[in-house]
Amino acid sequence: METIKLGEVQFVLDHRSGPLRGKSEDNKFVLVKTRRHLSFYDSLREWAPKHILELGMFEGGSIVYFDKLYSPKTLVGVDIRRAPIPALERYKEGRPHIKTYYGRSQDKPPTRGAAQTNFPDGIDLVIDDASHLYAQTKAAFENIFPLVKPGGLYVIEDWGWAHHKNYQGENAVWSGQPALTNLIFELTVMTAISRVIDTVTITENLVSIKKGRGMLPVTKLDLSGNLRGKEMSLI
Repeated sequence: METIKLGEVQFVLDHRSGPLRGKSEDNKFVLVKTRRHLSFYDSLREWAPKHILELGMFEGGSIVYFDKLYSPKTLVGVDIRRAPIPALERYKEGRPHIKTYYGRSQDKPPTRGAAQTNFPDGIDLVIDDASHLYAQTKAAFENIFPLVKPGGLYVIEDWGWAHHKNYQGENAVWSGQPALTNLIFELTVMTAISRVIDTVTITENLVSIKKGRGMLPVTKLDLSGNLRGKEMSLI
């Protein structure tokens, strides 16, 4: 496994499947990011987003990484796990700009509530590295994207899982789940019909949605009135 270092903190790039991944320790955090992920986030350093929300913290490595990379004013992490991450909780001592929320699903009202409470003037950067499932990721986008500032970014990581070899076949993990790719299709259509999305940028392992200056035409990402009477079937 590769390691990188920012300041006094070492990051272990652990790409193994979930049960095999390591645990974060003081000043040594597990970071489930590829080099392409890191290259993308490094490209934002000049912009230096100051108000950041992450959905899905795993072992807290990315929260610490974003803290070191951008020196944000507000950095909030939300995770469905109920047990706090010990190394992350120790790291955030004396750093009141970092807030962590446990036992919160990305698509539920308490997550939007945490975002509204901590970002009254809007969010610069959202990173969704949570469930990677279509319904939950779409609901989170509908809840949180309206809080992103014009020009801000909403990033969805690891969107293409359904097209990888290990996910093919009836007995594969998540075989009954719609592909997250469906949301990417819907966001592309929304870009055509609303100025709320400025651009959608897709790479093999993340999609970045830049907020425009328009408003969502509906409270939900409902495209039924803009498909020429046809249906967009799920894959």
